[in-house]
Amino acid sequence: MKKSIFYLMTVILILWIQMAGDFFVGAFGFSANVVLVVVLYFGLSRGPMAGEMLGLLWGLLMDASTLGMIGVHALLYAAAGYLAGMLRRQLDERKVWTQAILTTGVSGVYVLAYFILDRLFSNSPHPMSWSMLAQPLINGAVAPPPSFG
Repeated sequence: MKKSIFYLMTVILILWIQMAGDFFVGAFGFSANVVLVVVLYFGLSRGPMAGEMLGLLWGLLMDASTLGMIGVHALLYAAAGYLAGMLRRQLDERKVWTQAILTTGVSGVYVLAYFILDRLFSNSPHPMSWSMLAQPLINGAVAPPPSFG
C-alpha cells in the first residue's frame, strides 16, 4: 500500500512540476522535460519494469493533455525508462555525472525521435526553434542528485 501511494503521489507531483515549468518558463523556450528526467531516474534506480511502466503512464497522461499525436510521448517515455533500467547494472545511479551524461544523451535521442515521428505522421507544420535543441542540456543540468528518492 505504501508503494502504491508513493508512486501515485510521485506521478501527480511530477506532472504538476512539468505543467508549472511549461507554463512559467516554457514561454521563453527554456523548459526542462522533468518527466523524462524522472523516468530515467526511476529506470536506473528501480529497474526496467518501473521505468517502463511509469514512462508509459506519464506518456499517456501527457498525450491526453496535448493536441498532438496520441501515443508518441507514451512510446518514447516507456522506451527511455526501459533503456535506463536495462543499463542499471552497467551504470552507478548514485553518481551525479552518470545521471547527467545519461540524461543528456537520452534527451538528445528523445528530441530527435520526437521530431522524426512528428514529421512522419503529422500533417500540420510545426516550426523548429533553436531553443528546442537546448533541452537536452537543460535536462542534464537538472538531473536528480544522488539523494533524490
